[in-house]
Amino acid sequence: MPKKTIDTQPLDDTQDGGHFATMPKDISHVTFYFDLDPDGGGEGDDAQFFFVKIETPDSVNDDLDNWYQDALTEILLRNAQLEGAENVGVAIKFGSARGGSGGEFYYEIDNDSTDEDDGAPTGAPVQARDYGDYGGGVEYGYGDLFA
Repeated sequence: MPKKTIDTQPLDDTQDGGHFATMPKDISHVTFYFDLDPDGGGEGDDAQFFFVKIETPDSVNDDLDNWYQDALTEILLRNAQLEGAENVGVAIKFGSARGGSGGEFYYEIDNDSTDEDDGAPTGAPVQARDYGDYGGGVEYGYGDLFA
C-alpha cells in the first residue's frame, strides 16, 4: 500500500504559547525566514528574505518550540548580515518525501501553533536552490550549531 504525503498542516489542539505544533514524524530540516527589511513594507516577492536551513538528526525534539530560541541565538551570532532583520517564520519539513509520508509547512512567529492560516511570505516553502532569488541563505547541520 503506497504511503500518503501529509498535506494537512499539523496543528496543536490548544494554544500553548508556542509558535510551532509538534510534528507527527521526525523533523528532517527547518528553514528560518528572515525579512531583511522589516520596515520596508514589501510583501512576498517584493520583500528581501534571507533563509537559514538546519538539517536535523532523527533524534531532534519534534516540537521546534523546545529548541527554537537556542537555534535563533546561534543563527544570529553566526550571520552578522541579519542585524536588524526579523525572523518572520519557519518552514518545518518532516517525514520522508521519497517514501511519500512527509510534508513541509510554514509557521509564522505569532505564538499560535493552532492557526492553520499561516502562509509562507514567498507563496510556498522555499528550497535551497532558490535562496538567491530572494536575498540569499545558508545551510547548517544541527551538530554545527549545537556542538
